[in-house]
Amino acid sequence: MRTLIFELLKLNSKNYMIYANALFLLVLLSVDFVSPLTVVMAYFLESIIIGIFNVLKMARCIQYTNKQEGGGLGNYSILIFFIFHYGFFIAIQSIFAFSFFEIEGSTFFTDGFALLKNYKALLDLEGMWLLIASIIFTNLLAFIMNFLAEKRYEHFTANELMSKPYLRIFVQQFVVILSGFFLVFLKAGMVAAVILIAFRLVLDLILIGLRENSEVLDRFAAWYADKNEQMSFEKVKKQLLLFTE
Repeated sequence: MRTLIFELLKLNSKNYMIYANALFLLVLLSVDFVSPLTVVMAYFLESIIIGIFNVLKMARCIQYTNKQEGGGLGNYSILIFFIFHYGFFIAIQSIFAFSFFEIEGSTFFTDGFALLKNYKALLDLEGMWLLIASIIFTNLLAFIMNFLAEKRYEHFTANELMSKPYLRIFVQQFVVILSGFFLVFLKAGMVAAVILIAFRLVLDLILIGLRENSEVLDRFAAWYADKNEQMSFEKVKKQLLLFTE
């Protein structure tokens, strides 16, 4: 297992941009171009960006399926369902996060339920638009170079992709709240930001490693299937690939 983790985290031609992005954020922090709060909240806003790109992926899958099997505009109705369901999911998590800061005496968030006001306040943070641009760029690059160029829409359905973001977003939001604990309680903003950057670095490296290295993917799937006899190797492999999208 340790060897697998090492393989996933090792610097290579597939993941060097992930390391570069993490270094970019650390440099911005070190020169005070962005505040720790901006970094923490930028990752919080990334949930929305991930959802938007997931809609694009689902739409491309539907387009491909319609072309292969026939179908009309009715097949796109799942996009509407996902947008409302995912939007509600993000809204609930946003209220929880904003209320967390409000309860702890933050003057930045005064009403956890005022979503539009709070999101506008986030966008007004110094350096936020640069971080958002960076997040959009990396997601757009992955969408074009991986999902479209490698025709991954041929291997997944819109239904499968619909559930894909939730686990990742849940984990990410949990770490944002954990970072907020350092930010609010301990007044250790830099620690909070570094923890979040490190977590995202490791998570992204693991996802890219599983997606791009078929040998590592097979070994990890075999290891997990061996530990969980009710899961077949192929099923584990398919779920891992789906999670990495």
